[in-house]
Amino acid sequence: MDFSLIDVAKRLDAIEGMLPELERMLIEMQQGDLGIDTKTTEVDLVTKADFASEQCLIDYIRRHFPEDGIVSEEGSQSSDEAERSVSFRWILDPIDGTVNYANRIPTWAISIGLLFEGEPVGGIVTAPSLRERFRAIKGQGATFNGKPIHVNSKTSLREGLVVTGFPYDRAQRAAPLCDALENMLRESGGVRRLGAAALDFCYVADGRMLGYYEMGLQPWDAAAGSLIAREAGAQITNLAGEPYDMFTKRGVIVTNGLVHDTLVEAAKPMLDALAIEV
Repeated sequence: MDFSLIDVAKRLDAIEGMLPELERMLIEMQQGDLGIDTKTTEVDLVTKADFASEQCLIDYIRRHFPEDGIVSEEGSQSSDEAERSVSFRWILDPIDGTVNYANRIPTWAISIGLLFEGEPVGGIVTAPSLRERFRAIKGQGATFNGKPIHVNSKTSLREGLVVTGFPYDRAQRAAPLCDALENMLRESGGVRRLGAAALDFCYVADGRMLGYYEMGLQPWDAAAGSLIAREAGAQITNLAGEPYDMFTKRGVIVTNGLVHDTLVEAAKPMLDALAIEV
């Protein structure tokens, strides 16, 4: 993989320039009629704000970088844009944490990942209601609101917090999910469930969280956040402790690296959850 840092920075700088207006629009829309609908299950929500955010992002990319590929959660991209895999490809989640957004909870984000020849090279995660923005370029480190960040240096799960999330088909996988959660409750300093995967990655990156584990993520959930975490010094594997691939369904574990083996062991019941066919 041979990419230009200038080309990556140019793209991220450009998309950051249009974010303030999009953020204001989404904050305002959250207080109005959300037009809530469902997708894969009755708890997998989508709002008209998801579509509006996605359209704004895609229209901007089409105007300024028409040669780039685009993959986005709600599917507003064309089939041609979605299939482009050479050079640059944007992976978008227009609202990560839609269930929070739909219930007027401020913990949600816009996740913008940038790939080059299939590998993450740039990422922005912005949480407008929290006034938080994370950014990373491959090989250049990660920032929070413009300041460099790094994972924490805690050496025991008991010293810190573990964050997790649950899949939309969680009812059918409840037993192993609860077994893993019990392990975390016994071994960690506390467990949190924030409801926005992109922010879960970022909160390990800036040291607020010690670890993060989850199954069922899509590429748009992880493209930006996983790069931000890696650039901040995080170790990332799948649930089996193997190299992480956002395009496979093997889950994710993110830590500061010092407690990784311990968290992989505690999360083992998640492998049983993965094995259940729904």
